[in-house]
Amino acid sequence: MPAIECIPMEASISPISLPEPTEREVVRDVAIEAKDVDTSGVECRARLLYGHDGARWLRSHAVPGSAYWQGFLEHDSSEWVANIRTTTGLIVHGANAYPITIDWAPEGNAYPSSLLAQYIDYPLTELDLIDSPLRRLGAWLVLKGFRLPLLLGQVERTVQWNSWLLSTNLIPAGLVDSIPAVTEALVSRYPSHAVLLKNVNALEHPHLPDALTEAGYELFASRQVYLFDGRVRSFASRSDVRRDYRLLQQLQDYRQIEHHDFSSMDAERVTSLYQQLYLDKHSRLNPQYTQRFVQGMIQNRTLELRGLRHTSGRIDGVFACFRSGGSSSTPFIGYDTSLPQSLGLYRSLVAMMLERVAEGGLLLNYSSGAGEFKRRRGGVPTIEYNAVYTKHLGVHQKAAFRLLRNAANRFGRRFLEVSVVLTDLSHSPGAKREVTFRERGWP
Repeated sequence: MPAIECIPMEASISPISLPEPTEREVVRDVAIEAKDVDTSGVECRARLLYGHDGARWLRSHAVPGSAYWQGFLEHDSSEWVANIRTTTGLIVHGANAYPITIDWAPEGNAYPSSLLAQYIDYPLTELDLIDSPLRRLGAWLVLKGFRLPLLLGQVERTVQWNSWLLSTNLIPAGLVDSIPAVTEALVSRYPSHAVLLKNVNALEHPHLPDALTEAGYELFASRQVYLFDGRVRSFASRSDVRRDYRLLQQLQDYRQIEHHDFSSMDAERVTSLYQQLYLDKHSRLNPQYTQRFVQGMIQNRTLELRGLRHTSGRIDGVFACFRSGGSSSTPFIGYDTSLPQSLGLYRSLVAMMLERVAEGGLLLNYSSGAGEFKRRRGGVPTIEYNAVYTKHLGVHQKAAFRLLRNAANRFGRRFLEVSVVLTDLSHSPGAKREVTFRERGWP
C-alpha cells in the first residue's frame, strides 16, 4: 500500500515501550526508531497504528487495499471472519504500509492466524486421505505428540505482518527494503511474540528468502503452491486448458458475470457457495468469511468478483481475486456442490480465472491443493515458507519454534518435494490418492 510517511531526522529517540493492549484496546500512534536512512537525509521510521487511528490514516492516504483493511481495524475481526479472533493494526514504513495481526489466544483460530492450526490441526482433519490404517494411526500419533509441546511453547503467540487474513498474502513491491525497520519495530513493541511473515517463495521473489535469513528470520516449510505466469501464457496451449475453455464456451444456461453485475442481494448466496466448498467439503479450519465480509467485498470492491449466473438468476459459481501490482491470488472460490459434477462448474471457473490471468499478463499464485489438476494445466510448483523471527524470545519459546522448524523442514518439506515426482510417475488411483495427501501438506 504505497504511502509516504518519513520523519525528519532528529536526535536519537529510544523506542517507546508500552504495555500490551487487550484484544480490542485502541492504542494511539506509536513511532518506533528504525535504522533505515534514505538518500534525501530523511530517516524513515516504522509507525504502528491501531483501531480508528489506523483507519483514519488509510482514509487520508487513499492507498490500495485501504477499504478492505479499514473494516478490520474498526471492528472485531470475527465480524468478517467468524473463526478468527485477533488484534489488528497497521505498520507504516517509508513508501509501504502493511496490515498486522497480533495473536495471543492459545488456540482456536483458523490457519491464516494460527501456526498450530496450520501445522497440526488441519493435517489431523485430513488423515482420512491416507488409505493405510497403520500409517493413518502413525500420523495421528506424531501430530498429537507434537501438539502439546508446541502449545506449551506458545507458538501461537505471534505478530504477523503483511497479514491480510487470506489464505495467500501477496508480497508487495518494496517489502524487502522494509524488513529491518519493520522487524525492529515489532520486536520492540511485542517482545514476547515471534515475528511472522507468511507466503514466502523464491519463484515469485528470488531475493526475498535470502533477505529474510540475513535479517535473522528462519524459514519453515509451509506448503506447495502453484504459479501460473500470464506474461508468457504457455499454460494456455495445454490440452486440459483448451478443454476447459471449450467447456466454458459450451456451458448452457449460464452467463459469465463481472464484479459490477453483483448486487447486495447476492451476498447470502455468494457466502453459501464459498462455505459449501471450503468449509463443508474441506475443513472448518479454513477462514469462515461472513456475509458481512462478502457484502463489503461487493460494495467496496475489496476483492474483485467474477462468477456464473444461471438463467434463473441464481449464482452457482464464484471466485474473487486479490491483486498486488502484477500478481494475483484467488483466496475466495465456491460453487454449488449439490449440482451434478458433469456440469463442470469448477473447471469453468478455473478457465475464467486463467483467461483473466492471460489477458492481464498477471502472475497467479493459485495456492495449494489439487496438485495434479493444476500441474496438468501448466501450474509450476514451488515450496512456500513461513519466515519466523525468534531471536528476542525466551528459551522455552525458542525451543518450541525450533521443534516446529525441524519437523517442518526435515519431514514436511521432503514430502512436499517428492510429491511432484511421485504424482508424475503414478498412474493408479490408489497411488495418486496417497500422494495427494503428502502434496497438500498444510493449507
